[in-house]
Amino acid sequence: MKINSIRSIRRTELSKAAFEAVVQFGLRGTTLDRVGDIAGVSKGVVLHHFKDKSNLLEAVFRRSNSILSESVVELYRYAESSHERLWCVIIANFASVIFNKRVCQAWVSLISEVPHNKQCQRIQIACNARIQSNLTYSLKNFLGNQDAKDAARHLGTLIDGIWVRSGLLVDPVDSSRAISEIQFAVSKIIPNGAISQEKHIIAREKIESIASIVLGSRAFQEKLLKVISK
Repeated sequence: MKINSIRSIRRTELSKAAFEAVVQFGLRGTTLDRVGDIAGVSKGVVLHHFKDKSNLLEAVFRRSNSILSESVVELYRYAESSHERLWCVIIANFASVIFNKRVCQAWVSLISEVPHNKQCQRIQIACNARIQSNLTYSLKNFLGNQDAKDAARHLGTLIDGIWVRSGLLVDPVDSSRAISEIQFAVSKIIPNGAISQEKHIIAREKIESIASIVLGSRAFQEKLLKVISK
């Protein structure tokens, strides 16, 4: 294996360890020593790959956003209609393997760093733009161009809000409940007759079922490792 490949894999392992440190200790409690302990390496090894904590957090943001992006792409493979493509985007944001209390709490802690870190700002802006683009593309099948953009912005804000709220609440919001909240919004935003509503219900059930299997599979996790290590 090439030296660069080994280095990329090690950086990926350390960014994963850093995220786990944020889950356990919060952003303020995450130190290079603790990241090293979780990864099973010394602080010196962490510093060899990331010059400081800020640099490490940037890698965590990249990793988290890559997982979301690849989840959408993976689910698209199973979509056979415009309804299903829309639900691929929604469910990728709330799949049970990604959306849980521990991850939401860590994400709230990480988001607090964005106003103070320009690189994290750029990554987050790019992520938000990608979600907006994916939603707009899918919503154009149901709405006019401008309405699709407005609806995508509204749903994107709602997605962010559910993540933040879930990270702050004592009682966790599970994946199914979060998706149902988006489904309620979709039912109000998109003009729906009885037939269209039924199609959305069926599309959600199909993609949600696929996500519970595919996104937690070893094959997808191995694919993620290759993507994130590039």
